[in-house]
Amino acid sequence: MAIAGQEFINVGAPNEAAGSDSLLDAFTKTVLNFNTLFDNASPSLTFSSGNGIDANTNSNIITITNTGVTYLNAGTGIILDGNTGNITISSTGSNGNGSGGTVTSIGVLSSSNTLLITGSPITSNGNIGINLANTGAIAGNYVYPAMTVDQYGRITTIANATSVGTVTSVGAIAGTGIQVSGGPITTAGNLTIVNTGVTRVSAGSGINVSGSNGNVTISATTTGGTVTSVGVSSNTLTVTNPTITTTGTINIESPIGSSSENLANAAAANLSVTASYFTTTDASTATLAAGTTGLIKTFMMVADGGDMVITVSNAGWKTSGTGTITFGDIGDGCTLQYINSKWYCIGQNGVVFG
Repeated sequence: MAIAGQEFINVGAPNEAAGSDSLLDAFTKTVLNFNTLFDNASPSLTFSSGNGIDANTNSNIITITNTGVTYLNAGTGIILDGNTGNITISSTGSNGNGSGGTVTSIGVLSSSNTLLITGSPITSNGNIGINLANTGAIAGNYVYPAMTVDQYGRITTIANATSVGTVTSVGAIAGTGIQVSGGPITTAGNLTIVNTGVTRVSAGSGINVSGSNGNVTISATTTGGTVTSVGVSSNTLTVTNPTITTTGTINIESPIGSSSENLANAAAANLSVTASYFTTTDASTATLAAGTTGLIKTFMMVADGGDMVITVSNAGWKTSGTGTITFGDIGDGCTLQYINSKWYCIGQNGVVFG
């Protein structure tokens, strides 16, 4: 740090007085410089760091560093009147959600003395305890209890009564197969209950009964066969209702010589005939259900007024599910055979599979 007021002493060469200070002037300036130096000398010999301040020296340089707060930023709900110096911090919130509010205490009051409240009110933080107040009733098992219940549903007194019940009459209602007489009884008497339904079970021909009353098991004494179902399958015949598990009729028809069908729009193809042909006047659709093993089915477009799209169940050209066959021109046709639970194409002309 420079000190103002320094006196400069001009010294000349021996026997050269021009431009040089006299000996008196030189000593006077020396005294003035020492006086100025002592007047500006610091009385402190060392610097010490305080809270948030770090001080260190290197040669003749003293470095003072602020190690505490250097800058303040206003966050959500906070207002700062500055970021350095004397700063006032205030909250902008007043919505009671932790950023300010007007509630200073919270308490709970039981006006009917039915609840026991502890820890109320809370002025900063804490827990309020709420328990049922003791009514004076003694806990225990009561065989014939006589009790008093207040308006809040609490039992205030309880004790074992000396007598049982206040029933003034006893009756019975007859259900199906039951007849009741003699009721109701208001003092003393008997109720008569008669079974008017099944009173005994007897075994007839071909029947075995485990007992005549109570829990009775009824079973047939005749023995039956062991066949549980009958089925028919054919690679050359058309079979409908092929499996009978109880009663029924299996239908078997020869496909040879079967007449063809004119397949209408939105119709299901007849599995009993081999050939289905169609004439379209507009875009048309039809369906082909699952067949039987070996069944052959053919489709032909004889006149074209619009595409015919047939949706095929268990399509062999699909990984699973249904597929479609589209007929777009006169002469389009295909032949399908049902093999391994799927319809496979064994011949086609001009159709598109989807």
